[in-house]
Amino acid sequence: MTAALLVEPGHFELRQMPVPAPGEGEVLLRVRAVGICGSDLHFFRGLTQRETAYPLLLGHEFAGEVARVGPGMAEVQLGLRVACAPDRPCGRCEWCRKGETNVCPDVRFAASHGEPGCLCDYFVAHATQLHPIAERVAFEQAALFEPVATGLHIVENLVRPAGGESYAVMGAGPDGLTALFAARQNGASKVYVSDLVPERLGAAEALGATATFNAAEGSFVEFILDRTDGRGVDVVIEAAGAPAAIQDTFHAAAIHGRVVVLGIPPVDELALDLTAARRRELTLIAARRTVGKYGRALELISSGALDTDTLITHRFPLRDTQQAFERVRDRRDGIVKGMIIL
Repeated sequence: MTAALLVEPGHFELRQMPVPAPGEGEVLLRVRAVGICGSDLHFFRGLTQRETAYPLLLGHEFAGEVARVGPGMAEVQLGLRVACAPDRPCGRCEWCRKGETNVCPDVRFAASHGEPGCLCDYFVAHATQLHPIAERVAFEQAALFEPVATGLHIVENLVRPAGGESYAVMGAGPDGLTALFAARQNGASKVYVSDLVPERLGAAEALGATATFNAAEGSFVEFILDRTDGRGVDVVIEAAGAPAAIQDTFHAAAIHGRVVVLGIPPVDELALDLTAARRRELTLIAARRTVGKYGRALELISSGALDTDTLITHRFPLRDTQQAFERVRDRRDGIVKGMIIL
């Protein structure tokens, strides 16, 4: 099979690899669409927070169809169209037994900690990772279900809104936009969104942002305080992974507000203004992937509640993976979500 391997930071090569064989309880998927995630870009930029052995097979947001079944999977039809969850939690640890599989210490996650990703023709998945999709749902739409599920996890599992909350979202990449979408699905009264890319701010407006702000033009915190009479917002979601934005979260939140850090910064340690957090009695939440939201994400995509064309702006064949990652990295040509189509 053909695979796009990241042989070193900033450089992909197409290589031929053996087609993997499915084992007990597994299937072989013919990969059809792969979304480029911000975490993929960390490897592409060489900014990982641990020592990384290249080459890497990246990609974890994907959909495809069953090409072969392993032992014990005779009931799964060949050609079944599925969105594939990237995570295979152990199912045995304390956290898995509680249903908190997103923090499983022994999870096998596509394109992470030595696990293969899906920027290739074929991928072996466990039965528990498969989520069938309707014929009307395109593979590229289904490949969005993991980031959509992450946005839903942030709002519904971590924020747990009563409805009517005000939000600020820092970063209008795909993760910030799915958080905005989830906030609107859960009765947000106002959602303010910042980014540096005008096209991404346009996507935020299309998804229901109350107002947007180009962070190159001043202080997003002042923008929020001006529009809330100095109060701040109930929920701040940092989705850019920018140290300066993370610093700003405590100053944009209202008293008893909640701050959710989703973005992955390029450094492990940051100095935070804990005095600002203490005086407002803020709750700081560090978000980790998603749990229990894959089905709901697919329902929202399948029903058309989410306009996927607002997110998916650029499509590339596998042979152009290098150009695709460069365009996403450089935020060129108004790209919001890049999708590899196989």
